[in-house]
Amino acid sequence: MRDVPAKVVPPVDELDLSGVLVRTDYTNDGRFQEVLTEARRPVGPNSDGASLLVVEDQRLAGTTPAEIAEMVEVEDFAFVVDARSMLDSTLLVVDLLSDSDTHLAMFRAVPETVYAIEASLVLANLDFIDLLESVGSDGVFRETFR
Repeated sequence: MRDVPAKVVPPVDELDLSGVLVRTDYTNDGRFQEVLTEARRPVGPNSDGASLLVVEDQRLAGTTPAEIAEMVEVEDFAFVVDARSMLDSTLLVVDLLSDSDTHLAMFRAVPETVYAIEASLVLANLDFIDLLESVGSDGVFRETFR
């Protein structure tokens, strides 16, 4: 059995406008930094980009979305950098809200959409189901809401 942290409590409060990003692949630190930089990149002249609180711990290697939901407190959703992210830069987006109809639902997102997803979910402009309905036939969300 893996030695995974019991709980991950991001240092946020209810007024924080950051999403949490959990790293679950530790095969290439340089590639992870590239994916993170892409995800944080501002998408327009009036955007600061996604703020993202990054949770990195080697013990999280290979952690599943269900395990993340059990470990991460405070947040309603998480971005996950997993093995596929290292290949194609897409991030896994997981609904962590336990009383949601979409609990543990997930989709992949291209990095330039991270800011829009983060802002929409944090500000409750959209629900997770709204984002799920906008996912392409390939399972990847590409809408930036510019």
